[in-house]
Amino acid sequence: MAQGNLYMVDADGELRRMTPSAPENEDRMQELVARYPELITDGDGDLLLIKREQAIADSETSSGRWSVDHLFVTRDAVPVLVELKRAVDTRLRREVVGQMLDYAANATAFWQAGRIADSFASTVEKAGGDPDEVLAAFLGDEDPASFWTQVDTNFSAGRFKLVFVADSIPRELARIVEFMNDQMRADVRAVELRWFSDTTGAVTLSPRVIGETERAAVAKSAVPKLPRISRDQWLAEHIAPAGNEALEGAAAYIRLVEAVGGEADMATRQGSIYAEFSVTKGRPFYPLHLWSEGRLVSLSLRWLQSRPAMASAEVRKEWLDRLVAIVGPTSTTNLTGFPSFRVELLADPSTASRMEAYLADLVAFVRSEPAR
Repeated sequence: MAQGNLYMVDADGELRRMTPSAPENEDRMQELVARYPELITDGDGDLLLIKREQAIADSETSSGRWSVDHLFVTRDAVPVLVELKRAVDTRLRREVVGQMLDYAANATAFWQAGRIADSFASTVEKAGGDPDEVLAAFLGDEDPASFWTQVDTNFSAGRFKLVFVADSIPRELARIVEFMNDQMRADVRAVELRWFSDTTGAVTLSPRVIGETERAAVAKSAVPKLPRISRDQWLAEHIAPAGNEALEGAAAYIRLVEAVGGEADMATRQGSIYAEFSVTKGRPFYPLHLWSEGRLVSLSLRWLQSRPAMASAEVRKEWLDRLVAIVGPTSTTNLTGFPSFRVELLADPSTASRMEAYLADLVAFVRSEPAR
């Protein structure tokens, strides 16, 4: 169906006729979507750009066979994979569907935990920004570690969105998208980003979302907000099934955090109990987490590395080595990750006492950094 003109009335009351046109190239469209993701949102609110041209591996050892045009996440920690084509690209009819399914199938099979967070940090740093500040502006008071854990969980469980974007969506693709959205666990959309311009070169964009049906929307509202529970309920649900030693270790973790002057509180998404410590000026920091998954306690270097006192990899290694001397080998030696140990180890009073002294030293060290 032919598109009609759009008419704008400018600030001087003059009528401007915007006629149907097309983007000069695909990169121009990609750039606009990356800068202004609201162009392709439906009911999900804000989107956080993780990366343009995000690599997708096809095996555990592969660095990346494909790349998806954009990877975003929603405030609800749902990953959004976006593939963009111009209407003149013949691949928009069917090939792009198989392409996107390849991305989705292999990403869920081979994506490593923490990779999305790493990609986000790299993107922001390359643009000259501070990843922690950008994420804090996006999340507000929500715990970042819990957010990224939920992102990884959603991805591995197939809870993500697939979005096809073009300046004109052919009927064949619209029908396929609607069918896929009804049949798949993933949320599937097409966004027709119609392009109009006038004789001065001004451009108007008019998005139209295709693929949302009432039946699919009801079925996929699926990930409801978790009911509020107490910390004791959380421990009973996530730690107690592992036995008394794990429960004693978790209780020791909470005691030592509070003994050092911190708060041991449950994350919004209930994936962890985090240790929160304040500073005189600026945002608090979170050096330790007790995770429900695996019942592990982590030295959360992913978040500590943003503090000036912990910016050096050599310094972080010194603190990790001190931890290993107390609890033994950790799950990883990644100095930007979450080296962890079993919570049961804290059931031993001697180990718990040494961990308390270690945490007190670490908190004092981070707090000694100059105010920013």
